[in-house]
Amino acid sequence: MTFLLITLLTHPVHAACRTVSVTANGAPVTGIEDMALDAARGQAVLSAYDRRAGTTGGLYLLNLETLDAPTVAAIPLAIGLRPAGIDLRVEPDGSRSLLAISRHEDGSATVERYRLDGATLIHQGTTAGPLLCRANDVAFLDGERFLFTSSHGGCGWGAVMEDNVLGGRHGFVGLVENNDAQVLIGGIGFANGLLPDRSHDRLTVAATREDALLVYRLSDPQAPPRRIAVPGGPDNLTAAPDGRLLVALHPSPFQLALHRYGWLGGAAAPIRVAALGPAGTEILLDEDGRRFPAATVALSRNGWLIVGSVTAPGLLVCDAAASGATGSSAPAEPPATR
Repeated sequence: MTFLLITLLTHPVHAACRTVSVTANGAPVTGIEDMALDAARGQAVLSAYDRRAGTTGGLYLLNLETLDAPTVAAIPLAIGLRPAGIDLRVEPDGSRSLLAISRHEDGSATVERYRLDGATLIHQGTTAGPLLCRANDVAFLDGERFLFTSSHGGCGWGAVMEDNVLGGRHGFVGLVENNDAQVLIGGIGFANGLLPDRSHDRLTVAATREDALLVYRLSDPQAPPRRIAVPGGPDNLTAAPDGRLLVALHPSPFQLALHRYGWLGGAAAPIRVAALGPAGTEILLDEDGRRFPAATVALSRNGWLIVGSVTAPGLLVCDAAASGATGSSAPAEPPATR
C-alpha cells in the first residue's frame, strides 16, 4: 500500500471555543454524534441520543445562524430513536432526502429514509437486514443507492470482542441497492465515517482502529486503497469548500472507552479535529476533553468550527476554523505521495 505524506503543522490553530447548549421542546439535546449540513438553507440536521443514560433521542433541525447565543433551540424532526450516522442529499428538483441509521434495543439496526419538507420529516422507507446490525455511518451514492459502514463483522458480542480485544479487522463497507444490502469492501479496522465522490471515482473511509483514512476507487473497490495516516482514530468526515477534508479524531481510544462507558478514570476523553489537504494535515483543535469530550464530528459554517460529541450535551463552537465544511459527499484530495 502507498503511504501518503502527512505534514503536521508545528503551530496549530488555537481556536477560541465555547459550549453551546442545544435544547428541543425545552429539554437538553445530548450526544450529537453526527450532523448533516444544508449550506444553502443555513441549517443542519442533528443525530443525537444520550448513550450513557440509555435514553432515546432523535433527529433535530438546527438553524446555524443562532449559534452566537449560549443556548439555541432545535426543532424535533423524529423523536424516540437511537440514531447514528446520517446523510443529507439535495435532489435535482431541490427537495431534500435524508438517510439515518436507527439502532434498536434488540441489537439490530435499520436505515431509515426520509424526505425533509421544511421542518417536517416524512418517512419514505426502511432498509433492514443482518448486515446492518453494526451499521455506523451512511452516505448516498446516488438517488437510489447508498453506502454504509459496519464497525464490526458480526452482530454478537463475540464479534465485538474479536476486534476490540484481539485486534481483528472485520469492519466493512456495505452497498444497498434495490433495498438489498451486500458487503462491498471488507477487512477494515472499525469502519466509521465515509465520503463517496463519484466525480473523482473515490471513496474515503475512516478506519478508527487503524488511525488511518482509506481511499478506494469506487469503480474498483477491491483494489488496495491508498492509506492516509492521521493523528488519532478518525470518526466522521466532512468536506470543505477549499478542498480539504475535516475529520474528528480520538487521540486516545483507551480513554474514549473509559469515558464512553462511564468507567473509573473516564471523566473526560481528549478531542482533536484536523483538516487534510494537498499541503498536509493541519490540527484545528486539540483539547484534553474536560470542557467538551469525545468529539465525533466537525463541520464549519461562516468561520465557526462546530463540533459534536457522542456523550456531551450541546455543541462546541470555535471561532477559528477551516474554510468551511459543507457536509457534502465529496472528500478533499489526499496529501501528495512522497
